[in-house]
Amino acid sequence: MNEAKDLYSIIVPVLNITDSLVELSNRIDEVMKTRNYSFEIIFIDDGSTDANTLKTMKKIQASSLIDVTIVSFFKNFGQQAGILAGIKLAKGNYLITMDGDLEHRPEDLFSLIDKQQEGNFDVVFGNFKEKTHGAIKKFFSFIYTSIERKILQYPKGTKRSAFWVMKRAVGEEVLKFNTLNPSLSILIIKVTNHIGSAEIVQGKRGEGESAYTISKLIFLASSLFINNSGIFLRSFLFFGLISLLLVVFGMFNQVFLEIWYLWGLIFLIPLVLIGFAIVGEYLFRIIQNVENQPLYSIREIIKKN
Repeated sequence: MNEAKDLYSIIVPVLNITDSLVELSNRIDEVMKTRNYSFEIIFIDDGSTDANTLKTMKKIQASSLIDVTIVSFFKNFGQQAGILAGIKLAKGNYLITMDGDLEHRPEDLFSLIDKQQEGNFDVVFGNFKEKTHGAIKKFFSFIYTSIERKILQYPKGTKRSAFWVMKRAVGEEVLKFNTLNPSLSILIIKVTNHIGSAEIVQGKRGEGESAYTISKLIFLASSLFINNSGIFLRSFLFFGLISLLLVVFGMFNQVFLEIWYLWGLIFLIPLVLIGFAIVGEYLFRIIQNVENQPLYSIREIIKKN
């Protein structure tokens, strides 16, 4: 049962989307009213270059009875930064994120909410029954998700997504992390493993393009390894030990020495160069965090009335 005091804060990060926002807000309102649930919508304009995006948000805010808050960034800081800004401003004791392009259907909100209440989960992710993405996108997404689940040890049977409901207490803990390359799915599993999943239907995208391009997935995968695992550094330790053993054995057997020469020419030199690049990336991210650069910069916050 939904308690009278419950307020759902629905956070919608947006980049260059207009007409879909009107339909999205109307459908959210219709769905939430069927159970008389209290809610607010927080639109995050993530540095849209289309001026109509912010104008549309303001029109929705002015013309409807929905409690709408608008956050406008100076430039594009990414979906994850937008969601974190929304969490910080949210008034609700339950937080929900969904995309503004209608792929996340408002009609599935109750699937997430009911699942959360059923198991008293800290977080419930919405997982598509079937994805309509292209084969290449599905492949890279599958690889990334598999690696992520292995490293982060998500509870069995759960998969992360950008459509979720979360207890406010978890959101407050997530905000305590200080990183310039945040991934909500990573931060959430660091806070709690009491996570559930609800099956949902993928809606038809109204406009815009997915924020999770192949290059974005590769970047997220690199962040997953570098920020949350020492596997890169340990792998170079492993290759270093192999090289050392070949040198030692080569002192007693010419064959091993010849193998070491071949190993060094084909594998070791490229590995050393790659190693320098990886260490450089570690140092670059350390410097970024030490400099305490802001995760995002807000141009303005526009509240209802």
